[in-house]
Amino acid sequence: MNSFADIVIHNARVMTQQPGAPEADWIAVSGRTVSALGLGSAARHIGPQTRVVDAGGATVLPGLNDAHLHLFAGGLSLSQLSLVGVSGQTDFRAAVAAYRASRPGLSFLAASGCDYRILGQTPLDRHALDAICPDIPMLVMAADYHTAWANTAALQLAGIAQGADVGEGSEIVLDAGGRASGELREFAAIDSVRACNPAAKTHSRAAQAPLELPEVTEAERAADKEVLWQALLHCATQGLTAVQNMDGSLYQLDLLAELDRDRGLPVRVRMPFQITEGMSPEALAQAARWRRSYATPMLRCDFVKIFADGVIESGTANLVADYAHLPGHSGAPLLCDDHLRALVVEADRLGFQIAVHCVGDGAVRQVLDAFEVARRQNGWREARHRIEHIELVDAGDLGRFARWGVVASTQPTHVPEAGEGYLDLIGTQRSSAAFAVADLRDAGAEIVFSTDWPIAPLSPFLTLEAALARPDWPGARDHRVGLAAALGAITRAAAWIAFDEAERGRLTPGMLADLTLLDRDLSVCPLSEIATTTARLTICDGQVTHDTISPLSRA
Repeated sequence: MNSFADIVIHNARVMTQQPGAPEADWIAVSGRTVSALGLGSAARHIGPQTRVVDAGGATVLPGLNDAHLHLFAGGLSLSQLSLVGVSGQTDFRAAVAAYRASRPGLSFLAASGCDYRILGQTPLDRHALDAICPDIPMLVMAADYHTAWANTAALQLAGIAQGADVGEGSEIVLDAGGRASGELREFAAIDSVRACNPAAKTHSRAAQAPLELPEVTEAERAADKEVLWQALLHCATQGLTAVQNMDGSLYQLDLLAELDRDRGLPVRVRMPFQITEGMSPEALAQAARWRRSYATPMLRCDFVKIFADGVIESGTANLVADYAHLPGHSGAPLLCDDHLRALVVEADRLGFQIAVHCVGDGAVRQVLDAFEVARRQNGWREARHRIEHIELVDAGDLGRFARWGVVASTQPTHVPEAGEGYLDLIGTQRSSAAFAVADLRDAGAEIVFSTDWPIAPLSPFLTLEAALARPDWPGARDHRVGLAAALGAITRAAAWIAFDEAERGRLTPGMLADLTLLDRDLSVCPLSEIATTTARLTICDGQVTHDTISPLSRA
């Protein structure tokens, strides 16, 4: 029997994430699995057809995982105007002008990554946008995607120039004269304009009705598949072999299933069934059908996603105490306690993992209460329920994560530099409760890292740097983590939270061949250079999906 490997990577620092055997010099891949790894020579695994890669001393990791991102929005952002780092009227105007000059005939300008204070103390509204882009509709997404701003042309195109009722939890903000100011808070308000963007309209419709397949033309479907395909390829270039796509729409599932069948996904994708406003616990029977229908090695739909609140910056996060800048206002839950508990109990009874968006400490407490009720009613199981973001957590709730087996899913790149602007909203007295990763770890919570792309850049190496080099905040403890813990949070823990720890997240013989070769040795890399790390080679399910050594074409 031929024992030669398909691929051997040698002269490497293989960080296995396997307790007791943490490192190796080489690793061999045969078919879909890791066939061997070790120290010294790999010569006996090399045959005439074996591809041999000299790593040059660089690090090999288990395939990198992003446990929370948004594929379609991320794919769209690749071609949108990026406002990341843009500050001030002059730079804003120049960025828009350069973008439009590169796209003659543009009929709708979509921008993303906008700082809430892009114009300093001047509020961003339709008048400010009209001064920059008066002639075509323009929609600008805040970096957190929970607020957007539209110019007058976009508001008129959407038919909301005089405002409109978009349901509880969302708001088309009105000016003193009773007209739409241009500020749009939360998804229903944002989608009223986003649905008018030709590139995003089907995604917007699918988000508003996630249980339905929208009527689309063949051209629209092909364009949407290409957006997803480019997003997946971008994931592979970052060294990612698995992602958890938090957009739980049937349309996206259907498109991804078609890509999986026809082209083969370059990255493993896990998706949720998303609970939307007014959905009853009985609707979760549909989630069980999706779980059965979408279950391949590369695409699964096997957990439930719920939104419990919004974000701090727009005042829509649910806090225990009032916002510092808004006395008398602490936000509000998106779901009342009884409704949330009914949904959580039923999803848990059906055997689903539940992921809940919670930014404020009030939302975190409400959801922990719901998880406790589910445990008491349904009994104990290793459900690995998870709370996403956790920007604020009350000290009294820290121990409840471990007690009820709840995972803390956090994004290191979301932490504002030294609390800039953020502390003005929550108050310096709550500095110690913000982004409290060290407190959560000390309390025994399992931690997983992710990016929330496109809210933050997709690079896992920016995530590593943010976790390792987090600056101190006034009045807060040191929340930095070490390299081993940070790597574990984007490899082993990210596989574990997907219930895949028996097959991936570690590099040992028999595990799936999901691995990433970097361009340097992370163990000796200066902290200041970690963010510039890149993936040289990405292998998913034994297939090379990204290759800067011998470039591939996956067009």
